[in-house]
Amino acid sequence: MQRLTSPAAAGVTAILLWCSTGVCFAAGGRAMGPMAFTTAICLVGFAAGCAMQIAQGRPLAELFRLPARVWAAGFLGISVYTVLLVLAVGIAPDRDVAQVALANYLWPVFIVALERGLPGARASASVHGRRALAGALLGFAGVALARGADVLARPPSSLLPHAMAAGGALLWALYSVALRRWRIPAETNGSTAQWLLCSALAATVGAMRGEWESVRLTPQAAAWALYCGIGPVGVGYACWEIGAKRGPAHLLATLAFFIPVGSALLMGLAFREALGPTLLPGAALIAAGAWLAGGQGRRQEKEETHVTQHDEHAPAEG
Repeated sequence: MQRLTSPAAAGVTAILLWCSTGVCFAAGGRAMGPMAFTTAICLVGFAAGCAMQIAQGRPLAELFRLPARVWAAGFLGISVYTVLLVLAVGIAPDRDVAQVALANYLWPVFIVALERGLPGARASASVHGRRALAGALLGFAGVALARGADVLARPPSSLLPHAMAAGGALLWALYSVALRRWRIPAETNGSTAQWLLCSALAATVGAMRGEWESVRLTPQAAAWALYCGIGPVGVGYACWEIGAKRGPAHLLATLAFFIPVGSALLMGLAFREALGPTLLPGAALIAAGAWLAGGQGRRQEKEETHVTQHDEHAPAEG
């Protein structure tokens, strides 16, 4: 995958694939149950990651040769994040689901803030960080606008699902930033092995909730699980790891705000729902935020390329 695309293009590929996640979970989750569907797509995602590893001529054992801190960060940032988000959406009342999804989309803001604020940030990240953070906040405002003013106007029935979604978003952002800070080699796909842990965690939570007693594997549910596991999960997360490790993090984080817009478009087509009038103005705000973050993204990509070339002769961690 890395041999065929630049890190930025790999990150954009992940974003495009993730636009279909909402449709997958809406259709597959209804057919199988949320935790059963999560277990299925994680297993398929693991198989897809193994297939990509074989296709690239690399030993499967490399998928498991990760530093202990990467295993720990990946478990929190992938497995716990995924289960928290699915549960948050599952337990939220219908009227609060859009708010919970919006809380989840704090993760691009978290990535930009963490890139700038964590110890060890380069001076350049501090100098240009205000522009990147402004772009990320503008993108989040675009997502809120696209969701509609009524989403923010209603008081939530319970803050627990919102806290779960926001907490999971922070874990995912920390993992994405850690991949870059720890200089994990781009060819080391840490997410593949994590899907085994995520499937086990989802299966356990599903059993505790009694979901497995009513699971039915219909052809339609199997098709959604295969597509979601291969596309958004298997290929999508592998591409994001390449982009997060070597691509322009600020620009990719801001472009990620187009995911809920793309998801809304696909949901409207798949379930024949009318699109809200604020969708296009929200997308315009997101585009403006991406433009703001773009200058920082290009500078960061040049810096990362320079650092990568400088470090090629140094031993890599992985």
